[in-house]
Amino acid sequence: MSPPRIGGLSARLAAGTPAARAEATFGLLRGAVALAGASTLLVTVGQAHGQRTAFTVAVWLHLLVGVASLAAVVPLSRLRTDASARRVARVATVLDVLLYTAYTIGFAAHPGAGTTYGVFVLLIGPVRWGWRGALVTGLPVALVATFWPQQDITGATYGTVQTWLLIALFTVPAAAITTLSRRAGGRLRQAQEQFRTAFEHASIGMALLDEDLCLLQVNRSLGQLLGAAEEDLLGTPLDEHVVPEDAELLRRALGELSSVRPATRLEVRLARSDGQPRWGLVAASWLAGSSGVPSRVVLQVENITDRKESEARLSHLATHDGLTGLPNRAMLRSRMDGALERGDRLGVLFLDLDRFKIVNDGLGHAAGDALLVAAADRLSQVVRPGDFVARIGGDEFVMLCYDAAAEEDLVRIGVRVLAALRPPVHLEAGSDVVIGASIGAAMAHADDTADSLLRDADTAMYAAKAAGGARVQMFTESLHHAALRTHELETDLRRAVREDGLRLVYQPIVDLATGRVSGLEALVRWYHPLRGSIRPSEFVPVAEQSELIVELGTWVLRRAMLDAASWPRGIGAPTTVSVNVSPRQLTTPGFPELVEGLLAETGLPGSRLCLELTETALVGDVAPVVHALRAIRDLDIRVAIDDFGTGHASLSYLTQFPVDTVKVDQTFVAGVATDAGSAAIVGGVVAMAHAFGLRVVAEGAETPEQLAQLRRLGCEFAQGYVLASPMAADAAAGILGAAAGIERLVPAPRESRSTEPRGGLDEARRYRLLLDCARDVSACLDLDSVLERSFLALRKVVNFDGGSIQLVEGNVVRLAATDPPAPPEALEATVPLGKGISGTIAATGEPRYLPDITIVASVQENAKRNATSGGVRSYYGVPLLGEGRVIGVLQVDSTEVDAFDEQDRLLVLSFASVVASAVQTARLFAMELSMMTDERPR
Repeated sequence: MSPPRIGGLSARLAAGTPAARAEATFGLLRGAVALAGASTLLVTVGQAHGQRTAFTVAVWLHLLVGVASLAAVVPLSRLRTDASARRVARVATVLDVLLYTAYTIGFAAHPGAGTTYGVFVLLIGPVRWGWRGALVTGLPVALVATFWPQQDITGATYGTVQTWLLIALFTVPAAAITTLSRRAGGRLRQAQEQFRTAFEHASIGMALLDEDLCLLQVNRSLGQLLGAAEEDLLGTPLDEHVVPEDAELLRRALGELSSVRPATRLEVRLARSDGQPRWGLVAASWLAGSSGVPSRVVLQVENITDRKESEARLSHLATHDGLTGLPNRAMLRSRMDGALERGDRLGVLFLDLDRFKIVNDGLGHAAGDALLVAAADRLSQVVRPGDFVARIGGDEFVMLCYDAAAEEDLVRIGVRVLAALRPPVHLEAGSDVVIGASIGAAMAHADDTADSLLRDADTAMYAAKAAGGARVQMFTESLHHAALRTHELETDLRRAVREDGLRLVYQPIVDLATGRVSGLEALVRWYHPLRGSIRPSEFVPVAEQSELIVELGTWVLRRAMLDAASWPRGIGAPTTVSVNVSPRQLTTPGFPELVEGLLAETGLPGSRLCLELTETALVGDVAPVVHALRAIRDLDIRVAIDDFGTGHASLSYLTQFPVDTVKVDQTFVAGVATDAGSAAIVGGVVAMAHAFGLRVVAEGAETPEQLAQLRRLGCEFAQGYVLASPMAADAAAGILGAAAGIERLVPAPRESRSTEPRGGLDEARRYRLLLDCARDVSACLDLDSVLERSFLALRKVVNFDGGSIQLVEGNVVRLAATDPPAPPEALEATVPLGKGISGTIAATGEPRYLPDITIVASVQENAKRNATSGGVRSYYGVPLLGEGRVIGVLQVDSTEVDAFDEQDRLLVLSFASVVASAVQTARLFAMELSMMTDERPR
């Protein structure tokens, strides 16, 4: 038979069920046994002459059974169900038994080949059904052989015992072997079915590879993962379905599989026909071959695309800024470390945006984020090929400039960066904002590290910002020495705090009414063993820049409370000790509890402690400050605002703070006796503080004239060298309650000309109304609103018939607003600064005549011709002081306002300071806004 026919026959034989194939096999055996019996009979036919006819019939019978059995093989093998095969098996068994019985009975007296066929019939039962089959065929065969003993071709027969023994020897082992084989086969088929089911329906891709790593068998999941049909994958090399960069790695890993290394795992990128990126986790296992069976590789491919994409996103987030998409500090450090290890010529530009806080606070955080994104885009565009830019936090960026030959090249790059940032940025808030920046530049040297290089560039950046910003500052040795000195100072200060190397001195606070010491302010001093005495103005800012201020403040607080607890009580009210507290220390979590613990530790009553905080603590986020102060006040501790007047807070702002005392800064006290502006500011602070029920302490009094003026202005307490210098704790204890030797230097305020309250309001109500008006004016951020509300407020608190506000603009004084309103041409009149206002106006601090730009027509013409003021209508004027200089004049055109009446004088002076502060705030706001929006200020 030709090979194609053999292949076709094999295919037809394999088409049926396993049971059908078993029956076909039994048919082949039956045919072979029958034909073998016929052959045996043909051999012996010549020896049995008298029985030729019987032998001929037996031969033909064997041939008939053999041919019929062989003819039934193909139909039997193609049975489609196990039930059909079982029915055929039962019928075939019955026919075999009947045929054997008939043959044995018919030829019992003649020698023949029936015993051979009998053995087949005897064994077919146990082979088919095990122990049950042994009875089905063994019992009939045994009975037939007992009653009709069959002669073999030699004529010999077996006895009954021999027959039953032979039948038992044939059937029992056959049944046992069949039973065991069926069980093993069932388990094998079950395992094969389970494997086939798991293979076909697995959620991960699976494949069987040959020795050449070609796909022999694949499942549906692998086809979906590779984007191809299963039949298209069969026979193809595995590395064709992996990107070229990973194909060699996969082939090498699979080629190393053996009995020594039976498994491997690796991640590869899969190649799909649609080009979609896919990642696969390949797990391969080695299946060793046996005789005639080649080795195979079982492959499992898990789709890990989502995991790899998540890892990529996490890796990007770990090394990049989430807002701008630029590399972050971690990636910057890695790049710098690599460049420094290679010895590259590296330059660093440390960039910080100028006035970014104004945009963030004024236009909102969304506008601030948009500005940062715009700045990042421009930096990315201006950076040279191969250079690197990163955002390291807030509004700070760093650029790494490779192959920077000299400092001049680095500065040139920085200037180009500033130019690229300069064009306005249009924000969704509706404003065009100009980005300004301060840049610090530093060149890498042989012994530099990433930290030292960033520190040097950061130091240079702060120097650029201190110089006005919008510039590039190269790091120099002097900056390095200054930074080094700051670092050494911080280190030595930290050691001094921990080793009790500081000391406290105390400056008396004197009651100006009684002349006695009412309290002491604790002042920290530091005598360095090598550098000598170091001023607080030098080491306190260093502590403020680090967390050391908290440790330093705690040391000062504990030392002062211990000293105060040991002092004797003063005459009259108990003497208090005042201790300065930094805003950072005040808002540190647990600070009120710390103070409470120190009170218990030292035994000092809370009423004898006063905590002073600077005015800068009252701006920004005041919620934690208010919370801390209220907890402090619950301990019966006094609270004072130190250096008042030098920051951005106002007296009206103090309504939300639980404070007791306002301390006027010494810069205003120094000029209170000689400068009208200082006198006006101090008088206004005193008047409005009293309206709030606060005490006023003047700092830095150095002359008797200053003390006299302070008493005239109503200030209750003062401290300064004219009274007493700071002294040690023991010396301070000796002066508690003692008189400071001051006299009454000014007469009592003159009596009011009328006993009736002015404007129908008593003094307390007028001050409360003044405070409300001051809040209304201070709340304005544009100049026109400030001027308009100022006149409205004055009409509420005094008998104000009219007046004007003149402002200094450059070298001239301009009429800014009038009440009643002036004609438009009057508002165009100006007076040279020297003609209208000088720096020595009202040297005594008293309101007096000041030149006015009148609104009378005849005087307007004269002013136009001579550029001077030709007359006045004001009864008196009050200078408006801002930042220690005259910025304008408030003219009062009313004879009902008495310049020498204590109430009128303090009210107008106080209100003038409010107007001056509001004007300055409005101007600064307009200036900052115009700078950020690239518009000219008005």
